[in-house]
Amino acid sequence: MQPHSPQPQYGPPPGGPAPWGGAPGRARANAAAALTAGVLALITAGLLVWFVVINIGYGTSPEGGWSALTVQNVFSGVLGAGALLVTGGLTFARRVPGAWALAGLCALYVVATFAAPLLRGTPLRDQITWIFGFDKSNGVAVGLTMIFGILTATFAAIAAGAKTYEPTGR
Repeated sequence: MQPHSPQPQYGPPPGGPAPWGGAPGRARANAAAALTAGVLALITAGLLVWFVVINIGYGTSPEGGWSALTVQNVFSGVLGAGALLVTGGLTFARRVPGAWALAGLCALYVVATFAAPLLRGTPLRDQITWIFGFDKSNGVAVGLTMIFGILTATFAAIAAGAKTYEPTGR
């Protein structure tokens, strides 16, 4: 007998594989919620593109012109739609960081839509009336973007929070 032979009555040595066949697999976003959040992100990005196209129409019209607000709307709409497409794709691929990024991005967009005009001196009541008034085509685009942005943020947070673990054999 060796002086320090393994003691089988005490189980496997610490740091070894788990008794059920290995460590748990990588965390993945919940499949149903990730699929829903990815589709909602595509719809929200499409609504942002609609808002950008409306603002480009205002900027190129003879009576409209390119004001600072129109340029800001076009620039932020294009950046927001691109970011939604990237994070929506990551969420659709069931990546947990992508789902958290999508939830944070949508929440940031909703807050910014309400807060940014307040910095320019627009009363909150007027801003809420414009967003949910659905008066003109740009009001419809922004109102639907807010509704779908809230839904996207909710489903992305559910997808990231309700993780599933893939098998380790892959």
